[in-house]
Amino acid sequence: MKVAVLGAGITGVTSAYFLAKKGFEVTVFDRQPLAAEETSFANGGQISVTQAFPWNSPDLPGKLVKWLGRDDAPLVFRLRNDPHMWRWGLKFLLNARRKTFYESAGRVLRLGLHSRDCLHQVIADENIDYDRQARGILKVFNTQEEWDDMAARTQWLNDQGVAQKMLTREECMEAEPALAAATSSFIGGAKSDIDESGDAHSFTLALEAAAKRLGVSFVYNATIDHLTEEAGRVKSVTVNGKPLAFDQYVMSLGSFSYFLGKKLGLHIPIYPVKGYSVTVPIEGTNAAPMMSLTDESQHVVISRFGDRLRAAGTAEMNGYEAAPNKRREDMVLDSVFGLFPHAGNREKAERWCGLRPMSVDSTPIIGKTRFDNLFLNTGHGPLGWTLSCGSADLLSQIMSGEKTNLDIQDYSLDRF
Repeated sequence: MKVAVLGAGITGVTSAYFLAKKGFEVTVFDRQPLAAEETSFANGGQISVTQAFPWNSPDLPGKLVKWLGRDDAPLVFRLRNDPHMWRWGLKFLLNARRKTFYESAGRVLRLGLHSRDCLHQVIADENIDYDRQARGILKVFNTQEEWDDMAARTQWLNDQGVAQKMLTREECMEAEPALAAATSSFIGGAKSDIDESGDAHSFTLALEAAAKRLGVSFVYNATIDHLTEEAGRVKSVTVNGKPLAFDQYVMSLGSFSYFLGKKLGLHIPIYPVKGYSVTVPIEGTNAAPMMSLTDESQHVVISRFGDRLRAAGTAEMNGYEAAPNKRREDMVLDSVFGLFPHAGNREKAERWCGLRPMSVDSTPIIGKTRFDNLFLNTGHGPLGWTLSCGSADLLSQIMSGEKTNLDIQDYSLDRF
């Protein structure tokens, strides 16, 4: 059975690997010259199972009003004359209700736990080195309101059987001694031992090599023009102007899945949410953290990769505009050096931005479409790294006709 996987980010590469393990003959296409050159290139590095909570939380509409017109807000809507943005935005806000919030969190948590198990199996099978740290994640925050919100989320996680513990400021410093020098006014935190961190880009390249050993072919500098359908099936994919026929097709194009789907008459409710990252050289100092952290007040995550410190965060809804924004990059740097003022060389920080593919309910879209041989694995938002292996495993089970580990209706395009 010949399969075309469209996209070579972490979701596409994991899809190809898991499909090859099932015996499929897989070819991966991507417009970039290498794997993981876009959204997967420089993300925050967290494998954060306990960060299952959607961004469209019940208090988001009120926050957006408060943040209106502020370029330094953690989340910014830059309104455009774009019907897709308006449709997506309204549905995104309609999902900002307590009931849908916890339903989505439950779906993502179940997938995150499954994905963590799948990741550990891949590590054992392939012996992949990607600067992994299995020290948990510490989330810190600045206000009593944030404490109360985190306490409620911690209780919900504990009720689901996932341990997370609230900590005072002093207990946070005991958990991560590098916080002792912090100038940030954080009042406490929450620690989850189940979480991990690691370089998603390094992992993706190593898994690409493992997939090649299984017989997967990778075709780069490949412009995917359109899919041709006939009698309810995809007949071919046109790449660099040439139609290529396969038995099955997988769309893992992140935010750009929307456009390819639209050409087929599929509505895939995904919109890009731009995030920024910085990579700071540590340069031998012992003042950088070992544990991965999240600055909840600034919506910034921080992870250590050997002698580098990666921080990523903020959210900007501004269409498919991928241009950098120095002010928002500086916001990420300010978060890092507020918590760890002596962590590394700020002036040598490498800056980057990417487009996270966010669905309207903050849950990925995995599985069948109305075309018999076209499948989706996309829309993972900020959790592509966290959910990638589990999503690929579910996809491979669906395409093999096997019973899936999780209820696939929770992730199906049909739920919309």
